Amino acid sequence: MNGKWTTTNHVPPRRNTKSIRADKRPVPPEKQPLPNGKKHKKEKLKKHFSIRILISLAFLLIIFLEFLRLCDISYFVDTFYEVEDEAIKNHIRIVLLTDLHLHEFGDHNQPLVEEIQRLQPDLIAMSGDMVDMNKTDYSVVTKLCQDLIDVAPIYFGYGNHEKEVIRVNQTSTINVDLEQMGVHVLHNRYETIQVNDNWIDIGGLSANPGTMDADYTQKFWQSYLQTQNYRLLLVHYPQFFFTDGELLGQGIDMALCGHLHGGQIVVPYLGGLYHPLDGFFPEMTDGCHSIGDTWVIISRGLGNGKALPRINNPPELVIIDLY
Repeated sequence: MNGKWTTTNHVPPRRNTKSIRADKRPVPPEKQPLPNGKKHKKEKLKKHFSIRILISLAFLLIIFLEFLRLCDISYFVDTFYEVEDEAIKNHIRIVLLTDLHLHEFGDHNQPLVEEIQRLQPDLIAMSGDMVDMNKTDYSVVTKLCQDLIDVAPIYFGYGNHEKEVIRVNQTSTINVDLEQMGVHVLHNRYETIQVNDNWIDIGGLSANPGTMDADYTQKFWQSYLQTQNYRLLLVHYPQFFFTDGELLGQGIDMALCGHLHGGQIVVPYLGGLYHPLDGFFPEMTDGCHSIGDTWVIISRGLGNGKALPRINNPPELVIIDLY
């Protein structure tokens, strides 16, 4: 029987079956969907946490900016003192500059010069540490004096930095340069001057009064203490007038001092924090003080010759109105 063989591939019909999950492990709790209430609570906590971080960062920024403000020495403040003395017939205005340490306010100290011009002093006193013993270029000081020489007579006393560069290391001739431009350099000497009909013996004491190390210094001091006029002394160290100080009871009418930089860091309600020579909370770091028979004026100074910054202690220009 003739015929053809055929083959067919029989495919059974696909059943309508449901897929069965092969992984029977439980879903971790953190991956399980949260109920609506818990989900909103978690989002609220995240939002509060972010707000706290922003508030903390803003607070830290405010503290940082305030710290920068407290350390800012790009500006200075005026401090006025009024002193009455029977020996003074007519008003005298004195502007006191100390502890500049070659610092500059603006271009060539122009804001400082303009302020002193505005104040119209009768004399300008510089009571030491206008230079910096670690630097040889002192043109900042000579330029300042050149700009002020026509405002009022300038009287220049030594501080420890001037003594170091002029007398000890002999690396500076600033005293010669200042004298040539007309500045009165008072290194252990005094001058008798007349200011508004007042006779004044203005002196500058560079030596330690307890250890006068040269005959001419002793002669200057003995002669100075015998004068009959108003004694105005430029002396860098106010400590000479503190308890047991060598200048107590010496008959100095007024002393113009610096050196302590206001304690470098000023603590509110407590005053200056520290000075290397006097330790923590020095006795007096600034201000106008009646000590015995002497008015002692202590300036916080205009610059910063230390590694430690001035904090809450702006540079100071002192104005004394003497009546």
